[in-house]
Order: sequence, then C-alpha cells, then structure tokens
Amino acid sequence: MTTDLAQATEELAAATTAVAEHARLSAREERCREDVAAAARAAEAARVSAQTEAADVRALESYSPTRIWATLRGARDTELATEQAEQQQAEYAAAQAHARLAQAEAELVTVRAARQALGDVRTRRDQAVAAKERVLRDADTEAGTELAGLADRLGFVRSQLTELREASAAAERAASRLAAAADLLSRAGDWATYDTFFGGGMLTDAMKYDRMDQAQQRLRDADTALRHLSAELVDVGVGQVDGVEVDGMTRTFDVWFDNIFSDWAVKDRIADARRRTTSAQERVAKVRRDLDRRIGAAETDEQALAARREELVAGG
Repeated sequence: MTTDLAQATEELAAATTAVAEHARLSAREERCREDVAAAARAAEAARVSAQTEAADVRALESYSPTRIWATLRGARDTELATEQAEQQQAEYAAAQAHARLAQAEAELVTVRAARQALGDVRTRRDQAVAAKERVLRDADTEAGTELAGLADRLGFVRSQLTELREASAAAERAASRLAAAADLLSRAGDWATYDTFFGGGMLTDAMKYDRMDQAQQRLRDADTALRHLSAELVDVGVGQVDGVEVDGMTRTFDVWFDNIFSDWAVKDRIADARRRTTSAQERVAKVRRDLDRRIGAAETDEQALAARREELVAGG
C-alpha cells in the first residue's frame, strides 16, 4: 500500500507539473505568434522603404528627368551621394527587420515543439488523479487528503521553479553579452578622434571599420539576449524593473551606426551606446538578484513539501 501510494502521489505531482508547464508554454506561444506578426509587418515596411530609396538612386544614376534637373542645378553629385547613403541606411534597416523576424519565427518553433512534446497533459493528470483516488480508498482519510493537497502544491512549486530557472539563465546570458559590449565600448573613445576621420567625416581605415562592426555585433547580441530575457520575465510575472516596463528592454539598441556622416555623429553614438549598455546592465543585475531570491524561496518550499509528503507516505 505504501509503495502504491508513493507512486500514485509522485505521478500526480508530475502530471500537475506538466499541466502547469503546458499552460505556460501555450501563453508563451501566443505571445510568440504576436511577435512574429509584428516583426513581419516591420520587415515589410522596411523592405518597401529600401525599394523606394533604391528607386531614388536609380533615378539620379540614369538618364532620367530627375538626373537632368539635378545636373542643370549643379547638384547631382551631392544629391546622388545623399540618396546612396539613405539607400544604405534603408537596406540596413531592412536587414535588421528581417533578422528580427527570423528570430521571432525561430522562437515560435521552439516553444511550439516544447508544448507539443508534453502530449495530452489533461488526460495524464485525470488518470493520475483517478489512480491516486483508488489508492486512497484504502488509506487513512486524513493522510490521504493531505497528500492530495501536497501533490498539487508540489506541482505548482516545481513549475514555478522551472520558469524561474529559465529566467535566471536568460538573465545570465544577457549580463554576459552586455559585459562583452561594454568592454569593447569602453575602449572606443579613440575611434572617432584625430586621424580616425578625414575632413568630410567618412571612416576610411579598414581596421576601425572592423572594430565598429564588432561593436555593432556585440550590441546586436546583447539586444537579442535582452529580448529573450523580457519574454522569460513575463513568464515569472515581472512587469517592471526599476519602474521601467520590461518590454522596454527590447528597444534598448534599436539604432546604432545606421549611417556615418561625421566624427561627431560617431562619437555621439558611441556615448549613447555606452549609456544604454550601462543602464541595461544595472537593470539586469537587479533582475538577477530578485530571481536568485525567488529561486531560493521556491526551493525551500519544494524541500518542505517533499519532506512532508515522505513523512506521510512513510507513516502510511
């Protein structure tokens, strides 16, 4: 009887955990679908904008009324350079938008697969409840009632722990990528000074181009990690960090080095990126401390519930 009761209690706890996890993943999947739809709209808008800018460049490059008029005014070269820069900026924005769409789609696929892998959780729990009830018919009524309640509470606590640990892992990844970005940005002060730029303000040194590409990639990695962390924080009920909405972290590094016209523009953007990185690091650090505290409390609850269940099972 004791073995049957222990097995039935364990299966009910596991089935309850699966139900809670299925509900969490279902809500996450819905948010992912919304993210995909929004990213698709943004990608389409960016694509149309890039096409428009490309058409403007072609008009100035070809034998068109636009080129003839600009030539007569003596402004063709200046206007063409401006249009080409705007085209590059639009193409960059389009590439970023499509990358975010791909990221959102990949997240949806992952979450959907995880939910489907759980199977029919409702049926599993119904069967576990029925099995536990059959065992409890021959068990002490008071102990049986308490064990049933313990199974539900254990299932809830374990599901909560899963969510908290996933959020903690996401926060750790975000902190690591922000630290990498901050490290590179802290050494960026000389990128836009003296011999870095010529009078027109265009960057020509290949090594400095490469450094700026590295910085941009690190900020993009940090941005991706913050987006994932934001989704995980919603799962554990964190809506704000230091009064800032969690979803605001997903817009931390939307624009940086889109187009470079002068050394002052680059200096300003480096300084802005450093401020944003520092601010994000502070918020993520606070999140990690809060998650550690909540994980510790949940682990304590789980241990106490498991110990009480073992005590009741052994006494039965």
